[in-house]
This record gives sequence, structure tokens and C-alpha cells, in this order.
Amino acid sequence: MMKQEEIMEFLNRMSESDVVKKVQYPVFSIPNPKDNMKVSINFIDDIQVIITAELGRTTLRIKDILKLSEGAIVELEQPAGETAEVFVNDQKFGKGEVIVIGSNFGIRMESVSQNEKKESIGK
Repeated sequence: MMKQEEIMEFLNRMSESDVVKKVQYPVFSIPNPKDNMKVSINFIDDIQVIITAELGRTTLRIKDILKLSEGAIVELEQPAGETAEVFVNDQKFGKGEVIVIGSNFGIRMESVSQNEKKESIGK
């Protein structure tokens, strides 16, 4: 245990060597978001998204849905031959014509809205 004299000597040395200085903070600037975009747009090339085409919609009562069976026909509100709505990850992207490619269906894009395109990609 320290004696009173040792404690006083220790405290005197502490006060002699301690110097209070003002803190010098570095100057920060507001970063430009474009400076952070150093990654090529090709970075997202391999990301897979879900493309869906909607032929049309209708509204049914539960009792009518319960009556549906194999071979039943559900009439859609969209007229035959109209374009289908195309969605990218559930976001409206444009419109296209339904076509048959071999034994599969396909969509021939007829219109792509730039606003819809940007919103689909950005979400």
C-alpha cells in the first residue's frame, strides 16, 4: 500500500506531465454519391428475376370457386387477342403479345415503359 507521501508525489508528477490540448478534428466533406458508384453496371448482369405475364383477371365468389372442377372455364375480363401485362419481380414492366414457341408459350414485347422499367429494376 502507498504511503501518504508517495501518493502526493505521484499526484504531483501527474499534474506536471498532463497538458490539456484542444482536439483537432479532421475536416469532413459531404461525399458525392457518384463517387461511391465505382462498380460497373455489369455487376448485376447475372442476377435472376422473375418475369410473369398476366393474360387477364376476373372476380369470383367463393361458392363459384368451390364449384370449379377439371375442364371448367373461367372467363377473364381481358378480350381475346389483347396484349398481356408483363411484370418483372411483381412490378409492371410493359405489355406483350402471347406467342407459341414449340410447345411453350412466350411473350413478344410490344411496349416497355421507361418509368416502369426503372421502377422494376430499382426495387
